[in-house]
Amino acid sequence: MLDPQTYRANELLARSMIPHWRIAQTHNLDHFERAGFPVRISSVRELGQIVDTMQEKRFAKYVSELGGLSDAEYDMTLAACRDAVLFQMTFLPHREPVLPISTLLSALALYKKLRGVNETFKSVLEIGPGCGYLSFFLKHHRTLENYSQIEACESFYILQNLVNMYCFGHRCDERALPHENAPGIDVFSQEGPVTEFSSKVRLKGVSPCSYHYPWWRIGELISQDRCFDLVTSNANLLEFNPTALDDYLTLLQRVLSPAGALVVQCTGFPAQGTDEQLLDKMHTKGFAPLFFVQQNKPMKNPLEQAALSAGTLNSVQFDVTNALFVRSGHPLFVRYYQKPSSGLHFAAAEAVVGSVYFERPPRRRFPTAQEFLEDTERALSA
Repeated sequence: MLDPQTYRANELLARSMIPHWRIAQTHNLDHFERAGFPVRISSVRELGQIVDTMQEKRFAKYVSELGGLSDAEYDMTLAACRDAVLFQMTFLPHREPVLPISTLLSALALYKKLRGVNETFKSVLEIGPGCGYLSFFLKHHRTLENYSQIEACESFYILQNLVNMYCFGHRCDERALPHENAPGIDVFSQEGPVTEFSSKVRLKGVSPCSYHYPWWRIGELISQDRCFDLVTSNANLLEFNPTALDDYLTLLQRVLSPAGALVVQCTGFPAQGTDEQLLDKMHTKGFAPLFFVQQNKPMKNPLEQAALSAGTLNSVQFDVTNALFVRSGHPLFVRYYQKPSSGLHFAAAEAVVGSVYFERPPRRRFPTAQEFLEDTERALSA
C-alpha cells in the first residue's frame, strides 16, 4: 500500500537526482491546479473526495453512445459497481461509500473500444488513468499479461495504487516504491543473539500483471524495451504542456507495437491548444488518424450499410472527442498518414473503425442509474 508520505519522499529523492529541473517541471499539473483540483493530499482518507470525479453527469450520455447495454455488458458493469463499493469499504472504512456509476461507465466504454481494436490484447499502456477504474474491467480480461499505467498527479496516483492492489493483489508492481536492491541502499548487519533475520521466500512462476509508473520512472519503459498491443491516453492530450506532450508522443512511438493502436477517449480541456493543433502535432510525431470525431457531432458509420451486422449502429454521437491512431508499420498507416481534408470529423471506412465505434451486440436495453444502484445494493447483501 502506498501512502502520501512514502510517495512524497521518493519523489523528493528523484527530484534531488535528476539532471535538470525542467524535467520535473514538464510534469507539473498546471491545469489541475488552476481548477483547484486536490493534486496533493496529506492522507489516504482524502481520497474519498475524488473516487467519483471527472465524469460527472455523463451516465446517460455514455449509455446513449453505447446504444444501451447488452445483458453481458450490464453484468460486467454491475460487477465493477460491486467492486467499486467493496474497494471503498476496504480502504476508506467509516466513510459512506458512493456508486461512481458515471466514472465506471466511462471505463466500460473505453474497455469496449480497446477490445474493438483487438479482442485478445495482452498488453495495454494507459497514460493518465484518472480514478483508475479501467482496472475493474481489466481484472477479468482473460488474456491480460501487462497493464501499465503512467500518472503524474499524486492524489490520483495513490488512488490508482489502491485500486490496483484491490484488483490485482500481489501481481501489482508499484514502481514508486524503491526496491530493496536499489543503488543507495547497502546496509550491513550480522545476525546475533538478539537479532534474527527471517528467511526470504523464493517465488517461482509469479509475475506482475499490473505495473504502475510515477513520472520519475517512465524511462524504464524504454530501458526495459517494453512493447504494448494498445496504448490509451484519455482526457489529457490537450492539457499537457508542449514539452510533456512531445515527450509522451515520442515515448508512444517507441513502445506501441507497429500492429497496435492508440485509443483516445476525450482529448481533454483545451488548456494548451485545440483539436486542430493536436492533429497537426500527431502528424508531426508520425501518427495516422483512422478516426477523429469531436464531441456532440454525430458521425455516420462509414462502412457499407449492407455489410452491417445485427446491432451495429448507423450513427453515434459522442459526448467527448474520440480518436484512433496508428503508427508506422501498421498496415493502414501509409493510406491514412496524409491528413484527411475533413480532419476534425473523420472516420475511415475500415473494419477496425466499425468494430471499435459502431458494432454492438443485439438485444440491448437502456438501464438507469437507479437500477444500477438498486442491483448493486442487492449484490452486496447477497
